[in-house]
Amino acid sequence: MKYLIVGLGNVGRTLAEQLTDMGHDVIGVDTNENRVDEIKDRISIAYILDASQVDALSELPLDEVDTAIVAIGQSMDQSLRAVAALKELKVARIYARALDNVHHAILRAMSINCIFTPETYAARLFAQKFTEDIKDDLI
Repeated sequence: MKYLIVGLGNVGRTLAEQLTDMGHDVIGVDTNENRVDEIKDRISIAYILDASQVDALSELPLDEVDTAIVAIGQSMDQSLRAVAALKELKVARIYARALDNVHHAILRAMSINCIFTPETYAARLFAQKFTEDIKDDLI
């Protein structure tokens, strides 16, 4: 499968690396040149561009992408603009990171295929791990 990951911060970079390690093709996009430089040798291809701009995104091989993942974690505005641009360009499957409940509600109203909140998911996993560790200590 081929993935487009928009936003190569901690979450986006980890997703890109994991998907690559699993044998998938990954196109990474970020406005930050340093982030792109750090990952460009680990994924299929990386671009420095503003994914909130339809003109910029239209330069990418979106017709080859199976899933676009918007992993932007610092700006709800940039995230929503990137999602809207991807929808305008008819990307069929879009996953997006929600920063809070309002962001989640807006993404849901935009009919996003999957909305994820990595911080909440990680906290649940850690709570489960801590509980298991305590049980192990008591045995």
